[in-house]
Amino acid sequence: MTAPPSKRSSWLHHRGVQLAFGISVSLACLWFALSDLLSDRDSLSQLRGAFVKADYRTLVPMWISLALFYWLKAWRWRLLLKPVGDFQPVRDLIPPTMIGFAFNNLLPAHLGDFVRVFVFARQHGLTKTAVLSSVVLERVFDIVAILLFLGLGLVFVPDMPESVRKSAYVFGAGAGAMVLGGLVYVVWTKPFVRLFEAVLKRVPGVPEGLRGKVAGMLETGAEGLASLKSPTLIAGILFTSILQWALNGVQVHLALWSFGVEVSPLVSCIVLGVVAFGVTVPSSPGYFGVIQLCFMTVLALFTTDQASVFGASVYYHMSQYIPVTLIGLYYFNATGLKVREVEETAEHEREAVPLAATEANIIEPQV
Repeated sequence: MTAPPSKRSSWLHHRGVQLAFGISVSLACLWFALSDLLSDRDSLSQLRGAFVKADYRTLVPMWISLALFYWLKAWRWRLLLKPVGDFQPVRDLIPPTMIGFAFNNLLPAHLGDFVRVFVFARQHGLTKTAVLSSVVLERVFDIVAILLFLGLGLVFVPDMPESVRKSAYVFGAGAGAMVLGGLVYVVWTKPFVRLFEAVLKRVPGVPEGLRGKVAGMLETGAEGLASLKSPTLIAGILFTSILQWALNGVQVHLALWSFGVEVSPLVSCIVLGVVAFGVTVPSSPGYFGVIQLCFMTVLALFTTDQASVFGASVYYHMSQYIPVTLIGLYYFNATGLKVREVEETAEHEREAVPLAATEANIIEPQV
């Protein structure tokens, strides 16, 4: 349904502000990523040389890893959705997954997840809250897997500054507490909701209607998170999460190797973790500039070849961005939906479920 003109113009203005802000952030990140390199008078020739000398034969194994990554993501989503239905990964789950990630590459404010939820819920007659909560739970397990690889790199890479290690421990403890809170929410939903309401009552300015709405949303959302109550499903979800991000780490390592940046796989684990958390920063659709800055920041500790590192970051980024966007748009075209309708619905859902939206943006994969 089309929004009234006044609401639509207001929404478009809001979206324009988001887009402008995101582009500004991306440009700033790109500037910081290239500032040291561009201070060299031969920087352009160095960049050109890095791309000319790169070994692009790795593109095939990178695409194979990417395909396996999304197949595993669909399989994990199947496990998360077990409480609400039995779906086939390739037939039912890969199309909306690819559509969601394509729209994340094209729309501001990480709206792709809401597009994915809207498309899947509409196709299978499910409530959006239950589907969205499964996506939120994906993010929780993504955090666990990413922290695992980031921790491996930070702990076992030699000569890592002690200040960096300590910061990682603090960050990891905070993320672990958040994951533990999510588990408490699912296993003991009613006591958690009552505690949450009690806390909200003590917060000045929170209307009673909002407290009731949030409590109802938490209770409904727990239905979609019921898979956590099955040890077998937990093991399967955790295993596929770790395997997914291991494949993403392989893509990072292959990209670096292609451009002659020879580092330990443990360093690639650090790059993976920093990029995964870095793309949660509001930026332009597709995370341009942010990914490049993450690569440059981490690899500055291990190599002085900035041109090759920047080239590897672009290679890694575009080897995912292009196929994911094209495949997602292909699947979207097959749905018969209109882009305007999906955009407006996704924005409306994002505003209607602010808490879930915040949780859903905990962590975004690179593409």
